[in-house]
Amino acid sequence: MTDPTGPPAADYPAPPWKARGVLWMSVLTAREAPELPADLSPVGGRRTLLVVLARYTEGALRYDEFAVGSPARRGRRVGLFCHRIWVDSAASVRGGRRLWGIPKELARFSWDAETVRIHDDNGPVAALRLGPHGRARVPVLRAPSSGFGRIGGERTFLCGQVSGRLGRGRLGVLDWHPPLPDLAAPAPRFTLSVSAARFVFPAGTRLGPAGSPASGRTGA
Repeated sequence: MTDPTGPPAADYPAPPWKARGVLWMSVLTAREAPELPADLSPVGGRRTLLVVLARYTEGALRYDEFAVGSPARRGRRVGLFCHRIWVDSAASVRGGRRLWGIPKELARFSWDAETVRIHDDNGPVAALRLGPHGRARVPVLRAPSSGFGRIGGERTFLCGQVSGRLGRGRLGVLDWHPPLPDLAAPAPRFTLSVSAARFVFPAGTRLGPAGSPASGRTGA
């Protein structure tokens, strides 16, 4: 795979990144509470994990993305703090890190019918089985798709948006490897999906100093 940190020239689009594709979001429970930086507080329970799988098939960049994070807040801002996030585009890795401070890593996504397997240079990361989108779907406009990052010593915030047709989805965990957080159970609490999705990811906002991970705590 290509070195995601080079070349130094910016070969990624300037924000906003606009794309179309499909999105799955599942809520799972970690066996133990993942650690959050001290300037962020957990939302929805300290052991709550959000698993996000996206396929950006049209737009500024075309790539697959798999993220595992904790819903978190800083003041009035709420978003996903990614413990790990992988994509199959080196340009997305560089853009994600340099524009928003999101620590994207490079991986391979192998699709077979309704199964996707993610591998990085260290070996298998996860395997997921996706069910068909539910028939009952509700149009949504400008739903938040937000996340926290870090550039240098500053906390960053990406206030993205997604629109499309929202409904129940299915996502099953077939395989799950370290360094992902251990799961209390492989079955998600629930899964939502957005079909015919449109994404907008604007320039990020700098929020001030970022806290370092605090030993023995998961939020401020």
